[in-house]
Amino acid sequence: MSVYQAPEIYVKQFIEEAMRDIAEEQFYEEMKISHLRIKADYGVENIVIEAEAPCERDRGRQQLVNYMEKFSRNLGILIDIPVERYYSEYPSPCRDKVGFELYVRINGRYDVVYKKEFEFSEIGRALGEFRQFIELLRGLPLMKEIGKLKPTPENLITEVNRLIDSHTKELLKYLSGGGERIKTYFNEWKDIMSIIYGKEVITNVGSLEKLFIKLTVYVAWLKVFGATLLEAVLGGGKYTLPLRLYIDGHKATVELFWDRKVLAKFNINYLFERDEYDWIFDPAIADKLDNFFKELGRSLLIFDWSQGVELDLLKRVYQNVVPREVRRQLGEFYTPDWIAQLILWRALHILVKGSPPTDNIVEDPVKEIVELIDEFYKRNNRIPRFIDPTCGSYTFGVQYLNALLRWYVEKKVPLNPVKFAEEIMRSVMGIDLNPVAVITARINYLLQIYRLLMLYGQYLVAQPIIPIFRVDLLSLHISESWKEKTLYAFIVGSMGDSIYLKIPLEILGISDEELEKLFEKLRKHGLYVLERSVSENGSEKKIHILQLEIPSIIYRRARDVITLARAFIALLETGVKGVENELGTSLSQEEKEKLETFRETIHVLEKSGYDSLWHSLVFNYLLVHYITKEKFDLVLGNLPWVSISKYPKSYATILKSIAKELGVAPPSQAQKKLDISIPLFAISLKYLAGSPSVTALMITCGILKGLHGSGWREYISKPPHVVVDVWDLEEVQPFEDAQNQPGIVFVLKR
Repeated sequence: MSVYQAPEIYVKQFIEEAMRDIAEEQFYEEMKISHLRIKADYGVENIVIEAEAPCERDRGRQQLVNYMEKFSRNLGILIDIPVERYYSEYPSPCRDKVGFELYVRINGRYDVVYKKEFEFSEIGRALGEFRQFIELLRGLPLMKEIGKLKPTPENLITEVNRLIDSHTKELLKYLSGGGERIKTYFNEWKDIMSIIYGKEVITNVGSLEKLFIKLTVYVAWLKVFGATLLEAVLGGGKYTLPLRLYIDGHKATVELFWDRKVLAKFNINYLFERDEYDWIFDPAIADKLDNFFKELGRSLLIFDWSQGVELDLLKRVYQNVVPREVRRQLGEFYTPDWIAQLILWRALHILVKGSPPTDNIVEDPVKEIVELIDEFYKRNNRIPRFIDPTCGSYTFGVQYLNALLRWYVEKKVPLNPVKFAEEIMRSVMGIDLNPVAVITARINYLLQIYRLLMLYGQYLVAQPIIPIFRVDLLSLHISESWKEKTLYAFIVGSMGDSIYLKIPLEILGISDEELEKLFEKLRKHGLYVLERSVSENGSEKKIHILQLEIPSIIYRRARDVITLARAFIALLETGVKGVENELGTSLSQEEKEKLETFRETIHVLEKSGYDSLWHSLVFNYLLVHYITKEKFDLVLGNLPWVSISKYPKSYATILKSIAKELGVAPPSQAQKKLDISIPLFAISLKYLAGSPSVTALMITCGILKGLHGSGWREYISKPPHVVVDVWDLEEVQPFEDAQNQPGIVFVLKR
């Protein structure tokens, strides 16, 4: 006859066995307040532990909260895991899942922030995991201060810089010896940086490896920060994400940020795409960086995210993370908020009134912007469509979004909040090639609108597709001219009833040895790779182009870019049926076959390991091909100012060709002074500006006066364009530590 105990005794024995080697003098078998006759089962320093019988955790939740309150403890653990012999000794053991839950007290709330469950067959490893869990919590002194700091720019900057300083050496070492996988990411990054800033600038900026690591750490923090902040608001102050990183390290990181499960429970499945900095989340690499991810989680636990953050906070953080001297060499000067507000006010005035305001400055430009939005809305029954073609951290967009929200509240606009949020996402967009800028802009955008989507509490009732697109603006013209060129990017064009996407495989970082293997896999699916010759540094070079075909009906049937984006996501996740559901239409057999081939090609590339960057670029280029058909009322921003002489020769050749085709190329004697802002301004007018519309872009004053800007000045003055206003800010010098000569040109397109 077997002898057995009460079920909860097996759980207490499990706890005692797990605690045996953990600083026993700080482990209390019972926590008591004698005169109140209150006692909890166990305590470890500032942690209360409540044990329940196996499968009976539900019974102990309120009791645990009571103990945490009575004993003034910030942490509480509810557990129902028995020792293994429970399953053989007890006559009718419960074989459902058992586990433990961590509760945290924040601002008077008691929330579950971590949960771990085990099948009865997994009890053998539960002991070690629970012991490690307790040791981690005890080794985290800031648990006594969780959520105590306000998320000010100064506090966040301190934490990000500490994270960078602590792990740069480790990550640099891994970069130098981490194998081909990480080198592929690094080389892709160098190529993109040479396009964004110019090859000469990148060569002179110092250690590219150190800059790459610094930006990698910043972007990793940025993604976790964005998700943590959103979860804190949606979940009522919970800290699940950073705590999971702190406890589970790389395992949690891969699941949350590589497998895209980070915000799925809140109905957000596509906030972040693949980029060059994602190497740190790659499963083949992440397990070597466990300490980094735990420290990353720790760095976010000390802040009270329920307090909210400042407008365009991330711009300030980035400016303090990347050294001023490096930003100066890169030519990165973010637009001051006051200038963005004035440009927005002036452009809206021209759009709504037909002429610029008589005053150059007003005391409260946002108030004036709200009134102009209201007048436009009453006249057109919609908000003005806005795009920043080189958006950076989205300073212009953040100011516009903030004004739209103020208009919505002050004017008591009779729109459902969710409908208003969707109207914003259909109408307010941005473009940039820099992955750091795109991520920053997306988070800034989401932080402005998420409250509109929270009708039902702890999840977003409509999945947001943040319309910030990672695209080289020059490609809009290349797409239109449909010529065989390589742009370290993709080429989109239309022919008949299809959209064609041409992918230069070299952008995927594929070595010559691997190309043949990939060709063979693609041939098995009826796909072939075209071979083309391009000029590279004075010599002929072969590139390999994979051509994908998408039926143009999905562009015609999509109500807006948000619907189209969701259709593409559905295609990749659930197949053609998902596309039909999103579009609300049936497709022909031929159209289905084209989409299935497209999807299969993507899967072949993913299974072959080429999923670091190209996938997000496919998504972005296809969407941008769509938005150029829609046009915008306001095209506002600060263009990059980089001389053609600073770019790689192949890219410089494309710049000159585009400038010539658009009619903005400098005269022969000034060709060497061609600046990238000249064709970018013309492209913005031609492909993004509607009719009527106002384009107001910041450029260097040299273009306003010099011979090299003569073709551009003629272009912006010819019908249907009218130069309405020009600001010369040379004496104002609005950019910190910059001796440049900025100007702003306001062009009305009739």
